[in-house]
This record gives sequence, C-alpha cells and structure tokens, in this order.
Amino acid sequence: MPGSLTLLQGLPKYEVFLEEAKCFPGLDASACYTYLQLLRTGDELLALDEQVLTAYGTRHGRFNLLMILLKYGEGEATPAALAEKTGVTRATISGLLDGLEKDGLIKRSSDPEDRRLIRVHLTRAGRAFLDKIRPGYCRWFSSIVEPLDEGERQQLVNLLEKIRTRLNELAINGEARSA
Repeated sequence: MPGSLTLLQGLPKYEVFLEEAKCFPGLDASACYTYLQLLRTGDELLALDEQVLTAYGTRHGRFNLLMILLKYGEGEATPAALAEKTGVTRATISGLLDGLEKDGLIKRSSDPEDRRLIRVHLTRAGRAFLDKIRPGYCRWFSSIVEPLDEGERQQLVNLLEKIRTRLNELAINGEARSA
C-alpha cells in the first residue's frame, strides 16, 4: 500500500547497504536498513489509516481534534490550547474548527468571564459522530498489531519510545538540520 513516500516501495535489500558500507566508511548498513524499514512502515500505516478514516467520513486532523475535545472536558478547550495540544498552528486549528462547526460537530462560544476568550465544545452530534466511529476504528488499529503477542507489543512500544527519545535529542541539539 503506497503512501506519500512512494520511493520506499522498492526498498533495497540489506545486502545493498552492506555494499554501500564498503564505499562509505562509517556507514552503518544495519542502521540505514532499519531506518528505511521504519519510514516505509510508518508511511504505509498513515496511508491505510487515512483510508479507514475517509471511509468513516473524516480525516486525521478532524478526528484527532474531536478526540482531544472529547478528552478535554466540557468548555475547557480554547483554540490556542488545541493548537498547542495538536502541535499545529492556530491558523490550522481555526480552519479545522470552521469545518467542524459548519458540520455541526463543535460549537464555539465566548467565555462568560472573559469575552475575548473563545471556548470550543463538542456538540451532541460531535459526540454521536465519535461514538459511531471509535469502536470500528479501534478494531482497525487493533487488527494491525494482532500478529504480535503482548510481550512483542510491549517490546515494540519500548523500542519506538527509544527512537522518539533520540529524535527529540536530535531536534533539541539541532543535529537533524546539520546532518
């Protein structure tokens, strides 16, 4: 299933990286191969996940925002807080909120104590929409890890957490830009 990284569909075999390592001293063939496998898997997951959400009539950004609103509690969310929680710009949040409000899934209202503040609420229709989607969506992503036993799942989570920690270190140190 191709995603946005279509170049990764024809991943080279590990032996190709071993040959490359002969030409470039210091090249870690295993690290290169592992990294590309991780990219490819993530790309395929995102592409399939987008198809599943599209079948439910939504997209990642909208679904994630609705889920955050569900977890936030009634009347606690502001557009700025939602932008921070999702890691996107306020302009992006505004666009998502416009669409969700147009569809009747959320409502924006002024804060009664500070009229400059806007509060975002899930509507009854928004809750019903999530209630309709969540069981099937959870079954979908459970089916992805179904071949793994509990120990393998925990091991995978631990390994992914190690990689995320390293990514954060690289980002903080600016190493990703200077590679």
